[in-house]
Amino acid sequence: MAGAKHKAREKARGGKRKHRQIAEQLEEKFVGSRTEVFSRISAKEAEIRAKVNAERARAERLIEDAKGEAAAIKRKATLEELGQDTYRKIIAAAQEEVRAIEESTAREISAVERRGEENLSRAVEFIVEAVISPQTPGS
Repeated sequence: MAGAKHKAREKARGGKRKHRQIAEQLEEKFVGSRTEVFSRISAKEAEIRAKVNAERARAERLIEDAKGEAAAIKRKATLEELGQDTYRKIIAAAQEEVRAIEESTAREISAVERRGEENLSRAVEFIVEAVISPQTPGS
């Protein structure tokens, strides 16, 4: 029986050896495929990273463009606001000048009317005398 036990042990060891060989083969195959999978994952990750970086750069360019457009719009609005302020100032100055001219004209008219009233009686007397007095020929 000792021989049977020995054979059983040999068989068990041989089975263990076979099992080890198969396990090693599977591990090599699995590790090889695992390495291949990891390399594919790494390549895909690098590709995705490159795409993300490209999109990030594109987004930053879009943001810079939008900032530039916003600044241009703000400058235009500021210029329009300044233009409106200048327009209001010019109109106010013109209205003030018109008021000053109207006041000056009113004063001049008033002065002419006063002088006319003052001189009216003298003018009437002068005209009446000229009409009434005999005209001499030759004079």
